[in-house]
Amino acid sequence: MRARLACTLLGSAALLLLLGAGARAAGGEPSRAQPLTLELLMQRFASTPGVRAEFREVKEIALLDLPLVSDGVLYFVPPRRFARFVTSPAAASFVIDGERLSFHDETGEQSIDLSGNRVARAIVDNMIGIFSGDLPALRSAYDVGFRADQTRWQIELRPRHAPTDQLIDRIELSGDGPVLLRMELFEKGGDRTRTTFSATSVDRAFSAAELARIFPRDGATPRP
Repeated sequence: MRARLACTLLGSAALLLLLGAGARAAGGEPSRAQPLTLELLMQRFASTPGVRAEFREVKEIALLDLPLVSDGVLYFVPPRRFARFVTSPAAASFVIDGERLSFHDETGEQSIDLSGNRVARAIVDNMIGIFSGDLPALRSAYDVGFRADQTRWQIELRPRHAPTDQLIDRIELSGDGPVLLRMELFEKGGDRTRTTFSATSVDRAFSAAELARIFPRDGATPRP
């Protein structure tokens, strides 16, 4: 469970870094006079009011002949709310709401109090630092590689510290302008997860009803 939690959280952190990068920066997409840089992406990320995106995930596991394919939707609401819902082939959810992390699937529910789990708390705090557009924190947590050709870009993240560097080899992200198109997460054991994104909104304002559905406070099951 600890390894799967770390891989899920690290993948989510990298994902939201670039989803948020398309937020409300003045001037829209970078121009030829303003080359796209990692600093510009982080500045854009820091201003996002909310994110919604649909995804398709293909997970290649060394012990399986065929990959596992799933579809779903994710949400990020600053400063500390994140939800990832798998809608196919079977419903499941992964939700962070403040200090509470919860999983729901067909087998039941599990909740973790982050204040009492050092590993999970460290990873979530790392995510929050990225959400806030803190580039020094990103570079402290990862060895960061960045390349851009006009509006197209690639980022490579390699975790620098335990326990995540013992689980994840690297995370590769690519996109065009403010849009994240693809993410690949390479685990130390050889498994690989490839995620592609569509219908991405990086300037999303959520209604009270949407927040109550996605992040319920009354013990109800979260819904996309």
